[in-house]
Amino acid sequence: MAIAMTTGYSAQTEGALLCIKAASDWALTCVNQLAVADSHVLIDYGAADGGTAVGLWNQVLDSLHANQPNAHLTLIGNDLPSNDNNALANNLALQIPRNPKPTVLVSARSFYEPSVEPNSVSFGFSATAMHWLSTSPGPLDSHTHVQASGDADALQRFTAQAMKDWNHILELRSRELRVGGRLLTVNLSRDEAGLYLGHNGGKTRNVHDQLHQIWQGMAKESLISQEQYKQGTVLNFYKSPEEFMAPLKNESSAAYRNGLRLVDERTVYVKCPYRRRWNENGDTADFAAGLMATIRSWSRHSFASAAGDAAADTVFERLQQRIAEAPSEWSLDYVEHHQMMKKVT
Repeated sequence: MAIAMTTGYSAQTEGALLCIKAASDWALTCVNQLAVADSHVLIDYGAADGGTAVGLWNQVLDSLHANQPNAHLTLIGNDLPSNDNNALANNLALQIPRNPKPTVLVSARSFYEPSVEPNSVSFGFSATAMHWLSTSPGPLDSHTHVQASGDADALQRFTAQAMKDWNHILELRSRELRVGGRLLTVNLSRDEAGLYLGHNGGKTRNVHDQLHQIWQGMAKESLISQEQYKQGTVLNFYKSPEEFMAPLKNESSAAYRNGLRLVDERTVYVKCPYRRRWNENGDTADFAAGLMATIRSWSRHSFASAAGDAAADTVFERLQQRIAEAPSEWSLDYVEHHQMMKKVT
């Protein structure tokens, strides 16, 4: 199954924008600590269409240029081959007219692959991207999301795949960073209480349970087959802080051997902006449409790849209706893990 965000991703993901804003202080800390050099390569891993990070890169480029006015800066956007790379190129190009007039490039390969030459990156950044799995760890027969499924066997398999992917990602990034380079990841996470995106401890409905109920209902109505029902899995996993830090605490991991070290970490919570506006203005139609669109932006491909576009459209028509019928029972709150890293050797 190809992972792909919907067209117009940035316009539909205000929450992701707020998550990036919440990390801007650490991004500036990273670039302000870079040693003086003739040039610096900066890269956004998993940038989607790049729109949510335009403001962050404005700040980063301005700060680095102020500190090192003679350094040439290159900004690279990266995601997956299935990404809307035309939109990414256009959003990166917004930086070109501004001082320091950086070079901007698109890396059209996956962030599960090498993206640039070894020992070349001064600052790497990634936001709300590294929870996607590179491959399916096997069937999830009873739910659309493993962490809402209660399936202990599947959870073990998905955890193993998530950690395999994360170790591999950090190994790749540790090769690409130059000595003294910084890496900042802003990842969808789960906290010590088990909360994660879509599950806020029962304050509102579990979004993943709701998607599953809709998908299961369509199978019962024979709108999709049982095989299509089983294929409708959202292939992501929300790691805990300890899972994120594990490769950097393991001296035998490839990333650690390559010199990547943990500098700092924190868990950050971002409240649902769509729910906040509904609390203020009571516009249920706008709330239902906006919340549905942001959920659709990252989950639609899971259903479309399993059963086609018409089936996926039905999922989100029904989702929007559910939100509109009981708006006080809905919110999409973010749990984010920020991890600041440095290459020391």
